[in-house]
Amino acid sequence: MPGINATWENVINQSEGRYLNSTELQTMQRYVQTFSVRLKTYELLRDKSDALVTQALKKFMLVHPDIMQKHSQRCVYDMKMTICIIALAILRDDQQFFKECLSLWLTNILQAYQKNLPCLKAYCCLQEILKEQMPSAANQLVLPYIDIVLQALDSPAKLMATVQRGPVKV
Repeated sequence: MPGINATWENVINQSEGRYLNSTELQTMQRYVQTFSVRLKTYELLRDKSDALVTQALKKFMLVHPDIMQKHSQRCVYDMKMTICIIALAILRDDQQFFKECLSLWLTNILQAYQKNLPCLKAYCCLQEILKEQMPSAANQLVLPYIDIVLQALDSPAKLMATVQRGPVKV
């Protein structure tokens, strides 16, 4: 896992041998200016993830008790990991990191096991809980990631081989 966000990495790689220009510096300045709200959101997600997942899955259980009976431990684990990766992506201010870590897995694996539609409903429940439980500033950061999750679960599987990644570093 890279130590800095994808935008910073690209700016730094492209600026080799020269000073950063004003636009490039604005990217870093924005990162610094928004760090405190991203840190608070990270801490909220870290501290409340168990409760958020429990509440979301209780809501989901009303719709799909059969799935929760069979797969409750897996649902809890997956949703907690999703929240953890969202928290890291928010802290890093890096949607690319999130997409590489999670959304391809959601699109491919869950659809291969034909679990994407029930998971879509479960993450809709999580989205509702987040809107109810999290402060507005945190929701502005969290909900775009939940939207990425929902889109990934609601789209056809992508072949891993067709995914374009950055250049391979040697």
